[in-house]
This record gives sequence, C-alpha cells and structure tokens, in this order.
Amino acid sequence: MSTSRGPAPVAEGDHSFFAYDDDTEWADVVLRSVHAGLGSGRRVLCDVDAKPTGVVLDVLRSGGIDVTAAQEGGRLRVATSGGFFRRHLPFDPDRVIPLVRAACAEAIADGFAGLTVLEDKSWCARGVPGAERLLEYELRLDREVYADLPVTGLCMFDRRVVPARLAGLLSGAHHSAVSATAEPEPRPFTVSALRDGAGVRLSGSADLDSRSDLAAALAAITGIPGPTVQLDLTHATFIDAEAVAALVEATHRLRRQGRRLMLHNPPYSLRRVAQLFPDECGALEVPV
Repeated sequence: MSTSRGPAPVAEGDHSFFAYDDDTEWADVVLRSVHAGLGSGRRVLCDVDAKPTGVVLDVLRSGGIDVTAAQEGGRLRVATSGGFFRRHLPFDPDRVIPLVRAACAEAIADGFAGLTVLEDKSWCARGVPGAERLLEYELRLDREVYADLPVTGLCMFDRRVVPARLAGLLSGAHHSAVSATAEPEPRPFTVSALRDGAGVRLSGSADLDSRSDLAAALAAITGIPGPTVQLDLTHATFIDAEAVAALVEATHRLRRQGRRLMLHNPPYSLRRVAQLFPDECGALEVPV
C-alpha cells in the first residue's frame, strides 16, 4: 500500500503539473497517482521518459501494486522508449490529441471507467523535434480532451533537465500543481487555457523581461483551432509597445488563415499604445 507522506495524487478528472528535482519525491507521486488511477477503475498509462521501465515497475511493486496482474489485465501500461504519443516526430498536437482521445475510447470499450495518464515530459528540453509546440498542446487539452472525456492527466517535469523559465511557462497551462515542497513563487507572466472557449488567458506583465514567454504564448495561440481565438487580458497588468506589436502580428497571422483573434478587457497600457499608433494597431479586435 502507498505511504502516507508526500503530496496527494492528482485529482480525478484533473490536468496537473508536477516539477521535481528529487527521485524519491518523483517515486512517491507516481505511486500515489497510479494507485488512484487503478482505484478509480481507470486504465493507467505511465510514460517515464528517459527513466528505465524497470525503475517505475520497481516503485510500483514496492508500493504494494501487483504489477504483473495489472499489466496482464490491461489496467496498467508502462511505455518504452518514445512513450505512447510521441513515437512519430516531429511532435504535433494535431496528431497527438486524436491519439489521446482514441486511447480513452479504447479504455472505455475495454470496460474501464476512463483513462489516467502519467507522462514525464522532460523530453521537451532535449531538442526533440516539435517540442516547441508542447505549450500549444497543453493549452488545447482542456477543450479538446478534458471537456468531454473521463481523462485524468499528470504532466511531470524534471527541474534538473527542464529550465525553470520553460517549466514555469508550462505550469500555467495546467489546472493545478502537485508538490511536496513549498508553493512555487508567483510567475510575473503566465498563460492558461480558457475553460469556456477556444482561447487563452494572459496574466501579468508583457514587457522586456517576458518577451520570450509572450512569443511562445502567441505561437501556441495561433495553433489553437477554431474560427475565432479568444484572448482574455483581464489579468494582464501591463503590455508594452513591443508586446502590442507582437499581438498585431499574431492577429495578422490568424487573418491569413481566415481566422480572428479577439482581445477581451485589454489593460490601459495596450489601449494607450493603440491610441498613439492607430494605423499600426487598427487590426486589433476588441469587443465593444
């Protein structure tokens, strides 16, 4: 049986983020999450990235899970090299999201209540082709997977491999964070998925310090499908002129695809830039 120490496992139906720098902490979270998935009657998919398959199997056995029975009964699947959803590169959300949906449909057809996916995504910092689209993928999962399927996901990132800035940006695309340590420091700039529409929410300050984060966020936004992509700026505290220019370029990029970018509740700083440069900012759309 699982130990009593450490953080609680990912909640059922949640899409959670877990950054670790200690293998004992990693093992505890994996064990608890697999226990929770099996206990809820779901099929559990476990992808441990670069760690040998035997390592996770030993963790589960030491925690009281009958690994052989779980695997033979189809309740537990542990990925080999390449994982479950990135065997074909470059990594492409348009290809991977249907694979996740198909895996859930297969689990249900096999008599399971749904699917629990534990995936170590530290590969995003190893130069894997298409890794730059991981943020887009994480932002799209809410609307394209979690909204209508019984899927629980835990995305894991090794801090010893993944740069803190990248991990921080990716963390915002998840519902919650699993941690056995202190709460992470607030991020000056975050991007998160809108649960009630096709789009994202930008929070914090878009300025020189967050220039690369904004570029990554806008690249992800333009990959979100749908005729209109919503961008909620209610919690954006400041947007400088260069950030406004980046928003204009993102608007033009979507228009070239026959789509629209709709800005909601932009801060005074953006509206002021638009007043000073009306011709350059004329493409920006803000609902009245």
